[in-house]
Amino acid sequence: MDALPCYPAISISDRSPRFFKAITSVFALAGVFLNAISAGEEPMQYDTMLQNEVVNACRQSLSLGAVRRRAVNNPEQWRAWREQTLSLVRNPFPETIFSRPKVEARLVSSHEFEHFRLENVLFESLPGWQVNASVYLPKSPGVYPAVICPTGHSAKTEPSYQKPAQVFARNGYIAISFDPPGCAGEIAHMNDHFTNGLIGYLTGFWSESHFVVDALACIDYALSRSDVDRAAGISVTGVSGGGLTSIFAAMLDDRVAFAAPVCCLAEHESIHLNGLYTSCPEQFGPGYIAGGLDYVDYISLIAPRPCLMICGKGDEVFDYRSSERIFEEVRRIYTVSGNKDGCGFFVDENSGHAYTVAMANETVRWMNRVIRKTDASPLQLRDEDVQLLPKDKLLCRPDAKSNMFTINRDEAMRLAKSREDHPKDGNALRSAIERTLGIPRDSEPLSISRAAPPLTSWNALVEELLIRSSQDTQVPGLMFSHVSDKIRHPAILWIDDRGRWTAFRYGAALSRPLRIYDTNCLPDQPRILSIDVSGLGALTPRPTAYDLAPWNDIERILTYMSVANGRPVMGLRVRDALCALRYLRSRTDVDPERVVIAGRGIGGIVALHVAVMAEGIAKVVCVESLSHYGSFTEVFPFSWRQSAIIPGILKEYDLPEVAASFESGKVCVINPFDAAGKPVDREAAGRIYADAAKRGAVIECGIDADDAMLRAVGGK
Repeated sequence: MDALPCYPAISISDRSPRFFKAITSVFALAGVFLNAISAGEEPMQYDTMLQNEVVNACRQSLSLGAVRRRAVNNPEQWRAWREQTLSLVRNPFPETIFSRPKVEARLVSSHEFEHFRLENVLFESLPGWQVNASVYLPKSPGVYPAVICPTGHSAKTEPSYQKPAQVFARNGYIAISFDPPGCAGEIAHMNDHFTNGLIGYLTGFWSESHFVVDALACIDYALSRSDVDRAAGISVTGVSGGGLTSIFAAMLDDRVAFAAPVCCLAEHESIHLNGLYTSCPEQFGPGYIAGGLDYVDYISLIAPRPCLMICGKGDEVFDYRSSERIFEEVRRIYTVSGNKDGCGFFVDENSGHAYTVAMANETVRWMNRVIRKTDASPLQLRDEDVQLLPKDKLLCRPDAKSNMFTINRDEAMRLAKSREDHPKDGNALRSAIERTLGIPRDSEPLSISRAAPPLTSWNALVEELLIRSSQDTQVPGLMFSHVSDKIRHPAILWIDDRGRWTAFRYGAALSRPLRIYDTNCLPDQPRILSIDVSGLGALTPRPTAYDLAPWNDIERILTYMSVANGRPVMGLRVRDALCALRYLRSRTDVDPERVVIAGRGIGGIVALHVAVMAEGIAKVVCVESLSHYGSFTEVFPFSWRQSAIIPGILKEYDLPEVAASFESGKVCVINPFDAAGKPVDREAAGRIYADAAKRGAVIECGIDADDAMLRAVGGK
């Protein structure tokens, strides 16, 4: 590869070989480098770069989505927009949730109370996955409309779920309440949506799939009951996460005739982009933001079917004013769809983040009008009129053998078999990586600048560089070369998730090949560029105020948003490293055909992707890196940072398949770790990397990582 003329390395001549005399001459010659590398560029704030890049990219996508939505001005445009947008919503969901097993419900218990009856039943929404439904029935037997009441990230035994269901039953509706996966209810085991749900991004069975399939199965169940008025249509209503489930059920199932989401609506701008609040992964479907989807689009997709948006004026999370702005936009879409008065807005002046009796009364008022076709008023129930049931009266005791973990494990096994049956060649693999990471393989830096004047450490020249990989990101790099030898040498691009200095400080492993005390530079002595990529090292994002809450985490929300915008954080990291590689290969003191890419931890994952995308790499070395992404579906809990997730990767490839794509001797994997952060033994590694080993990859386990790494990169 020819050197890139726009990024030449500094050439320092006329330098005294004496150890300590030259420091002033280096400063004097700094202008030589600045003539070739951009001068005067101010360093960015490292710990806000990832935040700025993800947020700004999401803003751009959402802005384009808003333009498309606001261009809808007549029924024909609305139908075209709705078809396209609904396709974007549906595409990330696995087809399994739309081909559910026939409902075979089992009655667990039944109870009679003063104002209503209760049945607890179990049925499957997926093979082996049980829904624990509590069915609130009017006091008198008869045929009634049904309303599905998804629970938020809590339990169906809590006030915000018991009280509305009782209100509905007392007003002549059959209300079906059920626990969500994880959280505090009966379906908690191995169903944590922040962890087990996150793993679903890998297989395509992402977290919201589990929530929605239960709601859709509840519709199936309701319509299988002889006491449900099938002709009336189904209503759905829930609060918080249950409100989101209600919205998705209404979008994805035309059997829903009315929806009433409660305390769950805000623009991405106000709650995520501006506030950086860590919502749950269910709100971030892969590619949703990339497609311009915001919460206003979700409600608009329900049109022309009636919808009542409900808020609490004191909601601590979903500001009612943000919901009101959404309503104003939605109302216009409803008008275009032909149902001008089909969307309503209700604010409980005395409520926070809850589903109150007053809210339930308003929901009944709407259901009476749009479902029963009557102007009859609801019962004027007050909060004190609705008493909570003992929790044991609502238990169904579902089987926990099938859960998010087992479903993703089984799906990962199926995908692995599919990949084995349909292997990808090199070009197909590179194309799959580009699609999955959302980046082009020819990424190159926008500019190279100096963060500080170069310094010498005996015979080593140390340059602090800023490699601009995007408008919002400067990759900090440490360039280690020789003070006087400027002929072409091999080079190493090093990516370490512990930080760019860690492998060099205090005489650490990678300081040894620099031979800083020797004046002569050996022919194979490498130049080394060590970088911090997005979200790692100096670029680790600073916490936000919301991180005071235990479920909030700045890295988590940035991971979710990047997934929704079609370019995950891991994609940004690979792009950063590709830009650094481009610069390294362009230096006049580097032989571009003898570049080794190496990384530790997450840096090893980055290195492997960069090596296959860049081509022509001498070798790639992964040290104490992830053995394979399938491991996330095999062991739990996992210990890797959530930003290591690559959505959809297991549909396309896994790391051992990338390693197997290289020619003999070009891959070295040292002490791989599983998803739990435990070393993989030699036998297991042999199975995982069998195909790569057949092609000459070196797989080493249980050895000194630094010594093995130095041997692999040619530094020892």
